[in-house]
Amino acid sequence: MSRLALAVRWVGPLSVLLTALFFDAVGASVMMLVCLAITITWRARLPAALEIATDVTLLVAAWSSVLLLYEEYAYWDLVVHFAATAVLAELTLRALRRWTRLEPSGPVSHVVVVSSLGAALALLWEYLEFVGYWLVDPQVNVGYLDTMGDLAAGHAGALLAGILGARARHRADPGGRARAADEGTADSTTAQDRGTGPGTTTSSDSRRRPDTTEERD
Repeated sequence: MSRLALAVRWVGPLSVLLTALFFDAVGASVMMLVCLAITITWRARLPAALEIATDVTLLVAAWSSVLLLYEEYAYWDLVVHFAATAVLAELTLRALRRWTRLEPSGPVSHVVVVSSLGAALALLWEYLEFVGYWLVDPQVNVGYLDTMGDLAAGHAGALLAGILGARARHRADPGGRARAADEGTADSTTAQDRGTGPGTTTSSDSRRRPDTTEERD
């Protein structure tokens, strides 16, 4: 699986080269953004299966733009928004967990965080589409129905990613919080035992010692 992930990583730079040679600068720029995302998936230390799924989804999305598949197939855009937002939302959460202190405490919070990240990413995607329409290519479809459909597809994909991620997390560590509580209780008990061990002087002992000395005198 790791070799397959490595092979997929190299597809990114190869795609940049191919689009620069046989297509246009816009396609090459899109592929460069995909290479950046592939680098993030690699540095985020994702599981191999999730890394491959994320990289392949983003490569398909980019090549669909270069090959004009969005114009040829009406609903292909919605499929790509659904899948890409799902993997990007999960990727963003895992990157934040790795490089910050963000850590959802349970399955519900996991779904909420991933869904929120997906909503933000879907909105950012639409902003970028509008910038592309305004500055790069006026043929980019930025109509009202297209934008609302893309946002809905992105939100749905992020919600599904959050649910699947929460289930996978629960299966991987079903009793993590209970074990953590047990370990904390055990540590406190051990600390108390150490505090009252054979070689420890307690406050009652310190009060008794002067009396004992006086009696000896």
